[in-house]
Amino acid sequence: MSDDLKNMALATNLEALRCANHDFSFSLYREVAKTETGNIFYSPFSIHVIMFMASTGAASKTFDEMVATIHLNETTHSLEAYEKLLEDLTSGNDNLKLATGMFVDTAFNVKDSFVENSKKYLKSSIEKLNFKNDPEQQRQYLNNWVLNETNNKIKDIFPKDSINNDTALVLANAVHFKSAWAHQFKHVYDGSFYVTPSDKVPVKMMYLERDFQYYHDSVLNFTAIEIPYKNYAFKMIILLPDAKDGLNNLENDISKFKLHDISKKMTQHYLSVRLPRFKIEQSLQLDETLSNLGCPTMFSQAANFSNIVEDGKLNVSKVLHKAYINVDEFGTEAAAVTIAIQYPQQCVMSFKDVNVDHPFMFFISTKCNSIIFVGRMTKID
Repeated sequence: MSDDLKNMALATNLEALRCANHDFSFSLYREVAKTETGNIFYSPFSIHVIMFMASTGAASKTFDEMVATIHLNETTHSLEAYEKLLEDLTSGNDNLKLATGMFVDTAFNVKDSFVENSKKYLKSSIEKLNFKNDPEQQRQYLNNWVLNETNNKIKDIFPKDSINNDTALVLANAVHFKSAWAHQFKHVYDGSFYVTPSDKVPVKMMYLERDFQYYHDSVLNFTAIEIPYKNYAFKMIILLPDAKDGLNNLENDISKFKLHDISKKMTQHYLSVRLPRFKIEQSLQLDETLSNLGCPTMFSQAANFSNIVEDGKLNVSKVLHKAYINVDEFGTEAAAVTIAIQYPQQCVMSFKDVNVDHPFMFFISTKCNSIIFVGRMTKID
């Protein structure tokens, strides 16, 4: 294949990968929202990286299910495209840091091809740990690795006994984002946030007047605003229902819109924006969620990871995710970690007022709309 054709194929697969990340973000949101009440916050990108990494070691039905779950197919499942996506996200800015790690028991033999692909394309580190003889010490080591890679924001993602002497392989991805706003909120005042139309709680409300990208959807009844971060490489997009109790309807309509389509419809308006300070910390166990999304086999004795080990007798026992976000008048800090633990099978110029004073959805994405974090704010403590 000529270089021109290779570049065209890479560009096509990269665009497919960005679309897959978007669609996976939304399908994951729908599934998580079924069981999680209150606030939600996670990094679909971090989860996607770990699922993709594990899928490169899968075969047959296990591979097919995993790839479909992350909204790719045999053609668009491209290591080269993932390498390019990771490079695009992290090159030229210090706001977003990604770390991927593979931790293998000293007695467990992983195929060289899986290790080399993970190192070359996914920039994964590789470490041998003695899970079999000292699982508790290795659990503490892994928690410290996560703590270090997330600027001390994600603590104790590995609970007691989550690592034991049957643990063969741990795949981990950490993402940390920190940025000031492009335009700092100038005022903070005592305001209210309506948990329900009749129940409000006191909050610190941030206030800023200036030009923002804005769109109002009169069919689905929500307002979208874009708040850029410094240097404009990243942005927060807020979807605010018109009604104070309209979030449930917006969530039910989530399949009817795409974030990049909303971005294209946005136009510049002079806005008065009021946004509450907020902080969310959340832990999710994703085994059932991912199974429901279409890949139950990887958790079962029928799992086939023959591109990781010779006999393929390996299955995923747990997928853990933990995320943190803090939003104030100065900017945003957010972090998330996704862990897959595997065992051998024997085991327009106008003035508008946008008051974000009731439940809303929000996204942190790149300027090209690659979604890094997704959240739902329904209550502020």
